[in-house]
Amino acid sequence: MFDIDFFKKSLLLKNKIVDREYSKRSSSDIISRLDDMRSKKPHVFNIETTNYCNMTCVMCPRTTLMDRKNIWIDHDTFVKTLDQITPHTDDALEAFWKFVNEEYGVTPDEPSENSFYFHVVSRCVILHGYGEPLLDKNIVARVSACTERNIPTYFSCVPANLSVERAEEVMKAGLTVFKFSMDALDDELQKKIRGRKNNFEESFQTILDIIEMKKQKGYKTLLVPTMIALTDDEEAQIMHQQFMNLWKDHDVFAYVKSQDNRWYYEEDTEIVNRSHYETQYCEYPWSSMTVMADGSVVPCTQDFNTEMVFGNVNENAIEEIWNNQAYRDFREWHVTGDFPKGHKCAERCDQKKLNSYIKND
Repeated sequence: MFDIDFFKKSLLLKNKIVDREYSKRSSSDIISRLDDMRSKKPHVFNIETTNYCNMTCVMCPRTTLMDRKNIWIDHDTFVKTLDQITPHTDDALEAFWKFVNEEYGVTPDEPSENSFYFHVVSRCVILHGYGEPLLDKNIVARVSACTERNIPTYFSCVPANLSVERAEEVMKAGLTVFKFSMDALDDELQKKIRGRKNNFEESFQTILDIIEMKKQKGYKTLLVPTMIALTDDEEAQIMHQQFMNLWKDHDVFAYVKSQDNRWYYEEDTEIVNRSHYETQYCEYPWSSMTVMADGSVVPCTQDFNTEMVFGNVNENAIEEIWNNQAYRDFREWHVTGDFPKGHKCAERCDQKKLNSYIKND
């Protein structure tokens, strides 16, 4: 879930920024205007329920870079966070989706990551971070807790960890969106990408069985098979089309995702990013926050080692954290570019920052 009103309010200013109409003399004005546009009540993008994982995914910083302790989120921490979340109203979402269609040309039936982001993620609190949510023994209870509070939910899983029975448990608990991450169409390549515990044939059959179970039981959960485009050569494009063809006769929202989730610097210079963010700049400082498994509040999903902590939900209200001086300074750095030496956003993230569009005086 993110601040959908901020997207609408900031559009004209954003367009001028991207068109490089501002110089450094305007930094204070931009900082002030963005602060006026953001909600003073925070929107929680995701809650990391666990950072345990049994996969070794080549595209994930967890595999080689994350060194924080593996834990599950404490129940009280989780509930304390939920009780401070206000879901979007149906009317507000309908107005936002109309705006997205008119301004970005992104429709809800378009099989793309931008459609998924704007039309699906906008309404949900994500219940995964740098772990496999199906390894969380309390994931069903967590989904139920959200459902009881009318908070739509979504999480992504590796279907090799899934059974039809486990899927029905979370769907019965009210899971809004259930995403299945697949990266190849055979067992060998699946294992190469995510590790020896991964597979294709068994996972594909499990998903087909879940689709049938959903139909028979009448569950409303949106099922989302997705494939990450690890390369964009001709062979990969053929595989992506084959992947999409697998689902064309099934009641699912399938799409191929570009590598916009790899927002940390790597040696791979061939990364392709088709996210809408590629044409603009990072808006996380103003649009949402992330709560990690230990209760730490960080600005975005890419802070895998919790290097940018603005507070902890066990010590402060999320509204207090969202509006504290540390968060305000962080937003200013994104505009001015005056990040402290070694700061992750400036030196370990290839997502564009707002200051990259500001002209020197």
